[in-house]
Amino acid sequence: MAQPARKIVGTTSTEPELPGRAREILDLVSAGMDSLEPPVIQNMVANLVRLGEMADEFNRPEMLELFREVARAGSNLRGLIAEIRELQETGTMTTLLELGRMVQAMKDSLTAGVVTGVLQQIVDAVAMMDQIQMLQGDRLVMGMIVAMQEAVKENKDKSPQGVLSLLRQLNDPEARKGLGIFTSFLQKLPAQLGFTN
Repeated sequence: MAQPARKIVGTTSTEPELPGRAREILDLVSAGMDSLEPPVIQNMVANLVRLGEMADEFNRPEMLELFREVARAGSNLRGLIAEIRELQETGTMTTLLELGRMVQAMKDSLTAGVVTGVLQQIVDAVAMMDQIQMLQGDRLVMGMIVAMQEAVKENKDKSPQGVLSLLRQLNDPEARKGLGIFTSFLQKLPAQLGFTN
């Protein structure tokens, strides 16, 4: 049989008089304590000691600074949560997740052969860019872009020309030269694409 807690703790019999409600609460606590076995009380005391040790750990300066940092980050976290909620409500989050799953599936489907094929295409593209650079292809492309911009600007506010007017422009040596280059390009293109018989 368990001994009353008052006997274990060693309280005195002279207890101060308390008001009615406080006396009821004290009697209830005393009855609860009296019904506890000594091992249970020892376990409670050990837990209280551990709780005190934890409080000491939290009272260290670095822990207090960590708590302050978390409090400062609270507004940022609230903003982030609001943005995530908005992404969910607009469906953007679902789209991002689907995109992530698609990228993961693509990553999972990469075999050694696929990787080798992609690397070969990259090498071919770099070699082609090097060849274009050696042949001053960048100058050709830039020349085409500038010529197109000038042509658009020159014809911006003009009404469309008739067929006879266009034919008269072929008398201009520069126009004939450009047309000759373009015609020669069209003649050589099928052979380069492998379309010749």
